Amino acid sequence: MLDKLYITPRQWGHIFRWTMYFLLVLAAILLQTVIFGNGGMFGQRPDLVALVIISVCFREGPERGGLFALLSSTFWALSGIDQGALQILCLTALPLLGSLLCRKVFAASYMASLTVCILTLLVSQSVGFLLKMFYEAAPGSLYFTRLLPGILVSLLFQPLIYWLVKCIEKIGEPYEAT
Repeated sequence: MLDKLYITPRQWGHIFRWTMYFLLVLAAILLQTVIFGNGGMFGQRPDLVALVIISVCFREGPERGGLFALLSSTFWALSGIDQGALQILCLTALPLLGSLLCRKVFAASYMASLTVCILTLLVSQSVGFLLKMFYEAAPGSLYFTRLLPGILVSLLFQPLIYWLVKCIEKIGEPYEAT
């Protein structure tokens, strides 16, 4: 019975890799809510959780990265964020589509990751803003004074997050081709 529960060193490496990814998401949640929650940086609140989810999905591929995006965005939404269901949809579907597109068209490079991050942040934040505007909870002028500068401030953290994800990706052996 116990011989079936044996975990190989290769499996331990994969478990450690995914544990590190989830700790990175947890650190991003803490930074985004505690450190940058009130004042932010340059008066804007960066969206670090989305950057981590996008970067992991981009580096790990659509299968494993898509599952990570679904689990992380669900955890993020259950923590009590505004428009949680919309964030689950956007932070799962958009990084997954970006990862699929880049795997088919481009090589996995920093510029491709930056492009996916910009497009994902722009689309997900714009959809949320349009929904708030539809319910008259936000005036249209906030799009240019809050949303776009917030995306630019978020992108300041993208090189660091990309580098961390790239370092974590090296933990354990690579997955075999299917």
